Amino acid sequence: MKIKDLIEKLQKFDPEQSIACYSEDEELRAGDSPVQIFEVLNVSEVEAESSRLDDGAGKPWLKFGKSANASKFVLIEITSDA
Repeated sequence: MKIKDLIEKLQKFDPEQSIACYSEDEELRAGDSPVQIFEVLNVSEVEAESSRLDDGAGKPWLKFGKSANASKFVLIEITSDA
């Protein structure tokens, strides 16, 4: 998702409303709950190379730091300790 897409979606809501993230990913869920809820802590910009891990699942990965193949990314820091 691009920043402009996220802004467009968020503008439909009350700006005073709280935000929570969630995942249905079985590896992230706590116990038997159907979803894992996350609280947003921070938003920042970094330079990193994007790739996919060679783990059979091809999970997305970022290698932080400047390099010839690096791009800027906006990161949303979350925690499950809400």
